[in-house]
Amino acid sequence: MRLLTLATALAVALLAGATAASALEVGANDDSAKHSDDRGETMFTEMAALGLRQVVVGVRFTPSQPDVIPERRLLEQVVPKALDAGLRVVFAVFPYPTREIEAGLGSPDQFGAWAREVARAFPQVRRFVVGNEPNQPAFWRPQFDAGGKNASAGSFGPYLAAAYDALKAVDPGTTVIGVGLSPRGNDKPNANGNISTSPVRFLRALGAWYRASGRTRPLMDGFSFHPYPAKATDPLDRGYGWPNAGFVNLDRIKQALWDAFQGTAQPTTLSGLKLHLDEVGWQVDTAGQGAYQGSENVPVTDEETQAKIYAELVRRAACDPDVAGISFFGFRDDGLRTGFQAGLQTADGVPRPATDAVREAITETARGCPKPLQPWQPETTVVGVKATVLAGKSRVSARVVAGEDARGSVCVREAAAAKSGRCVPVTLRGMRPLTVSLVPPVTKSPRVEVKVDLAAEANPTRRTTVVKRAALGP
Repeated sequence: MRLLTLATALAVALLAGATAASALEVGANDDSAKHSDDRGETMFTEMAALGLRQVVVGVRFTPSQPDVIPERRLLEQVVPKALDAGLRVVFAVFPYPTREIEAGLGSPDQFGAWAREVARAFPQVRRFVVGNEPNQPAFWRPQFDAGGKNASAGSFGPYLAAAYDALKAVDPGTTVIGVGLSPRGNDKPNANGNISTSPVRFLRALGAWYRASGRTRPLMDGFSFHPYPAKATDPLDRGYGWPNAGFVNLDRIKQALWDAFQGTAQPTTLSGLKLHLDEVGWQVDTAGQGAYQGSENVPVTDEETQAKIYAELVRRAACDPDVAGISFFGFRDDGLRTGFQAGLQTADGVPRPATDAVREAITETARGCPKPLQPWQPETTVVGVKATVLAGKSRVSARVVAGEDARGSVCVREAAAAKSGRCVPVTLRGMRPLTVSLVPPVTKSPRVEVKVDLAAEANPTRRTTVVKRAALGP
């Protein structure tokens, strides 16, 4: 047993030395330590031995009890044990329950004062994620106002700003990470259920609020995003259609941040803002395992597939210079199948194949990334514009598509004419083709010119013009 203990300690030391060279911080988002008999001592030791470097712990602000730090005594026991194991502790702070936010209880000022007290009570914790999926109705309501415009970003923004200022006042060296954004939303104020906002449109609305507020300080030092798959049965490379985004769509998130904040005091990834993927997971099959209760409520994948995906997540994230960290949601599973079963361990602490896969990926990436991604650069035109033109005897048809929402016009004129000709306004919805039928001006020439002029809704300074020529039919 003594030899085994020494061997384990040596392995931990070697892994710690290896991971020290890696810029990517791999961890787990897991609250279960607060309710374990040893307050997480065993779990934290196992996390560190695996090569994980941080644990994200949720701390909720209750609007109706703004002076209370929930589970404070448990946190006072958990935080030292995580630190003793060599892990960084990250607090994920956010207002909850949602019904109290919707009822108008609490305020940004109260949230800021509460965050300040949390920071003072736990000076060992110097990294905070502020917000938890405020684009989802489960965590923020209302999502839209009576006119159907996004309301969640404008009401969440003051909370993020208040927390940033309060945490920096306690310790300017504290890292404040916002927003904890969900990867999906339906953008439907009148939907039958889950009235939510897509990540791209939420960021656009947050940027609009920030610019209108006149604030001259940043909102965040890093940006938190939760790149869950649409389904646990999806492969890693199956992302989302615009304006939603998964792990393989991170460029879409970087573009949305740039569109929202470029030219302001809030940095974007182009000026040093880092992405923290602090919730991600693929749920797995737990059928026949005695540590679980209830029935599975979503389609799930198998453990071997999960292991391959998790290893690839670590490798790819380590090769993206804009990604600072990734944390799997749940180091150890929730025992209720109505919860979340995507951990590196089962509910009774048995390591899954993902454990070895993640360990190997961490060790591999600590030696460097074999194929680093090129530094991301923002699009300066409308993304993915394509136009095709078909000309008949007396009408011209233009089929236009873009990779994002855009507005503009489609015009037709005689090819040699100097005038603009006849135009119609158009509104494109991301990735949905639009066909416009035009009557060309009276002309002796059989050749006409079709001009498509578009501006991105997310950032009207990004413009694209496409000119096509065609011959009218006989």
